[in-house]
Order: sequence, then structure tokens, then C-alpha cells
Amino acid sequence: MTLNSQIPRTASADAKSRRHIVPLAFVTAIGLAAASYLYLRTPTDTPTADKVAFNAVPTIVAPQQATAMPEVKPVTETRPVANTTPSAPLPTPSAPKAVPVATPLATTPTRIAPPSATTIGGALAMVAGDPVGARLALTQLVDGSALTGPDFATAIATLRELNARLVFSSTVAPGDPFMRVYKVESGDTLAKIAKAMSVQTDWRFIQRINGLKTERSLRVGQNLKVPVGAFHAEITKGSYLMRLYAGEGAGRVIVAAFPVGLGELDSTPTGAFMVRPKSKLVNPEWRNPRTGEHFQPDDPKNPIGERWIGLVGVEAQNQGFKGYGIHGTTEPDSVGKQASMGCVRMYDDDVAVAYELLTEPNSTVVIKP
Repeated sequence: MTLNSQIPRTASADAKSRRHIVPLAFVTAIGLAAASYLYLRTPTDTPTADKVAFNAVPTIVAPQQATAMPEVKPVTETRPVANTTPSAPLPTPSAPKAVPVATPLATTPTRIAPPSATTIGGALAMVAGDPVGARLALTQLVDGSALTGPDFATAIATLRELNARLVFSSTVAPGDPFMRVYKVESGDTLAKIAKAMSVQTDWRFIQRINGLKTERSLRVGQNLKVPVGAFHAEITKGSYLMRLYAGEGAGRVIVAAFPVGLGELDSTPTGAFMVRPKSKLVNPEWRNPRTGEHFQPDDPKNPIGERWIGLVGVEAQNQGFKGYGIHGTTEPDSVGKQASMGCVRMYDDDVAVAYELLTEPNSTVVIKP
């Protein structure tokens, strides 16, 4: 059972949320009166200048066959705390600017693959002429368990190639409902742009997909690729695989897939989770609850690496679990095995992408057997 001491510390400036209470109008009816209030929360992220790998293209891998439980490694995760560094904006203009308007695109994709894409051959035939449609068709085939063996591997490899262009490059493909264009104005920072455009990812993801070396690489008049909508994750314990999706329902698409490590003795809980409020941390410190050993930020021996994403259960069966999260590891050999105290481990470059895509309160994380 996970110790309460595993609960991560709250970051000082990396992920702050503000709540605003918006009163609704008082409604009166014949002889009766009722009052209602609508609470609107707008999450914000404070930029930091911590290390992020910006040139890595995520690797999509085919699920592995479940194997016998490997030898347990007593590795634990807990108590991350982030360091943050304020970013410098471009020069602020003397006159106020209008609210930026991006190229309009649907925020809730509903496009469904045509009948010709109900087979792997039909989906692959779409790649050259309709890469956006091909990605959707391949996702539906993979999610529907319609592919096995070589066809599954081909679909995953093709999705990786498609997303290298559709997601992890500065190009916005025609008809892509998950990306839009924003033109940089004087005074902009990535964090300001993300807030103004209601971006539901970390601002570092904008930096990544636009190939910016630093947050200060913005130029006035520059066109930026900006994501639309929330991203979600599904983890399949039997295959030690995390899939990251854009969108929900029939229109969702796989944007990346990564191998993961899980809890010893099958201790990783299942069910639906969300990102725990104020839990996302960059460059955290950590204290081993078993030995009391303390690891400072930037310590290369820190077992949880450079990122921590806390999780909170949203189902009756998993609401009581505390201290679980997604994080990096200094033991890459443990990925693909049961070795943690229940947390989900990832390679450092992979967890950086997951950190940028999964946000509170937008993202869901579903862990399946």
C-alpha cells in the first residue's frame, strides 16, 4: 500500500490555479425565489526555465506481450518540489493590443474515417493524400482491436511517422482539428499566448512543436503552431504501454505511445484518474520514505527524474489511493517491468512530453489491466 508520505509537495511557482467566483443573476418566479452560482476556474501555469528536451520526436512502440512478473526492485517515489524561473517577455507596446484571434478550427473534432479506411490497407492508402484522415483511421483500427501482429506494428509505425509531421513539427496540416496558427505580437510570451488562446497544454509544448530553442526565441510577426483542446492518456498494464490522445470519443487520435514501468506486485491501481491539483512539478526534489534519504533538484541520482505528474482517482474504487503519479526514472531498465511502489515510470524524454500534454483539470488518465 502506498505511504501517505509519498504525496508530492506542491510546486512553488510551476502550476498555480486561481479560482474566480462569478455570480449569476438572481432569478425570481411566481411567489418563489432561488439563487444559483456558477464557479469558473481558469488554471494557469507559471513558466520555468528548467531543462526540457525539445528536439526529441516521441517513439511509438507496439505493445509487448505480458510476461511473468520480474524480480521486484525496491524503488520508491514521493515528495517532488519544483524550481521555477520567471521568463522575460518581448518589449511591451505603449498602446493596448486587441485580443488575439487564431485561425478558427473546431475544438471538438467529430470527423469520422470513411468506409474505405476500415482496413489497414485502406488507411495506409490515405496517408499520401489525406494524412489527417489516415491518422484517424489508424487510431480507430488500433483502438478497436482490429489489428494484430504485423498489421498492428505497421499501424503504430505509420502513426509515428504521421505525428512527426502533424504534431511534433511547426507545420499545420490542412483540416487538422487539433492545431491552429497564432501570430506573435509585441509583449508576448509563451505563457501569455497559452492563456490568451485557452491552450490546454503546458506552454512548453508550444515551444517544443515550434522548434524554439528557448522561451525567449519569439519574434514579432512569427507564426506559431498552437494546440487545440485537451490531451488524455490510457495505460495498459498488460502491455506496459501508455497511449497519448488528442480529443475524445470517436474523433480522438493517437499522437504518441510510450513504454512504461509499473508497480511491484501489480500494485499500480486501475480505473480513471485526473491530474491532482497543483501536483505537476519540474525538476523536483524527493525524499525516500523508507530510508529517509533526500535528493535535491538537479541531483543526477534523483530516482524520479525531472518530471512529476500527480494523480487522483475519480472512481469509487480508486479515490482512496494517495501518492501515486507519473514520473521519470534513473533506472531505465525498470521500464517495461514491475519495479516501483505503484507509480508509472517513463523514460525521461518520454515523460517530458507527457508532462506537457497532461494538464489539470483538463486531462484524464485511464489505467487498464
